Amino acid sequence: MADDVLALIDDHLTDDVARCAAAAGYRLVRADPASCRREWLGARAVIVDAAAIGVLATCAPPKRAGIVVVGSGPDDVHWPAAIGLGADHTVALPGGDAELVRVLSDIRRPRRHPGAAIAVIGGHGGSGASVLAAATALRSADGGAHTMLFDVDDHGGGVDLLLGIEATPGLRWQDLTVERGAVGGDALTAVLPRQGPRLSVLAPRKPGGRNPGTGDHLPIRPESVVTALDAATAHGTLVVVDTPRAATPLRRLVIDSVDLVVVVTTASLHAVSATRAMLPAIVDRGADTALVVRGPSPAGLRAGAIADAVGLDLLASYRPDPRLPARLESDRLRAPGRGRPLRRACDLILARAAHHAPARHR
Repeated sequence: MADDVLALIDDHLTDDVARCAAAAGYRLVRADPASCRREWLGARAVIVDAAAIGVLATCAPPKRAGIVVVGSGPDDVHWPAAIGLGADHTVALPGGDAELVRVLSDIRRPRRHPGAAIAVIGGHGGSGASVLAAATALRSADGGAHTMLFDVDDHGGGVDLLLGIEATPGLRWQDLTVERGAVGGDALTAVLPRQGPRLSVLAPRKPGGRNPGTGDHLPIRPESVVTALDAATAHGTLVVVDTPRAATPLRRLVIDSVDLVVVVTTASLHAVSATRAMLPAIVDRGADTALVVRGPSPAGLRAGAIADAVGLDLLASYRPDPRLPARLESDRLRAPGRGRPLRRACDLILARAAHHAPARHR
């Protein structure tokens, strides 16, 4: 017996959707978006258009998986409402028939392996944590993995600025006001700014920035961060979180939600002292926590000795490119090249995080 796909769409889309549903082995069911609770709960998949999203937003149907948004393009849909609904996938029609058949077929398949999540935190100011977080995400994407980079520091410079995409259209944290469990990974990816084909970036909207919007002044909501992180990892995406040093509820939620916490310090006595002071609040939460040391040391301290003094396992150490600060003034951060110390550090971080991924969402 064929699975049902509930189509909450305008008549002009019916022929295209019906043809794709049949090709994927579904039986098409039509209903009124304002009164479709029975069909909504019973269908294997749901296809909605922009008009249906508006109606459903007022009806608040139960959260569910397998929601596909169809429309003529990105500007055809109110994306915050679609994400709040729990949309998992987006397909452009007409022209996206093959993609819609693939999406409907994928909905019936077992869930993919979950992705890992990494928090990168500076042990002190100026440790280079944001650069390491962005470089790790770039390295992951450069290696072929679908990756998301989350910047959850309201008061930082912004990883989108590091990557040169601060003016790229797309949702920022202040736009994402959804309930926990109500975001689909595909839908989230579709509406975020991108750096290349495999890296999506979710950063704060800066007041007075080049991509202004309503709510610029609002802080990042911890619930939105956890919702987005859960959706991304459940979708098989690796997530790197540039995490603030301040011991806030947001930082605690991030640490409780990731697989690996990477603490970054420079190789000086002052840095060691500052890092040791902030560690208990991180280590006490039980996450796998490791140290990355950015050298060189003015006093000749070795990375292993620094790790011993801090009280963490040494995951990696590297010497930064002395030309990088000047390059970032006129260019964007790029994936570290072959043979670079930063690339080796990123690879070690990704390898350690990969050991945790199979255990997520069990």
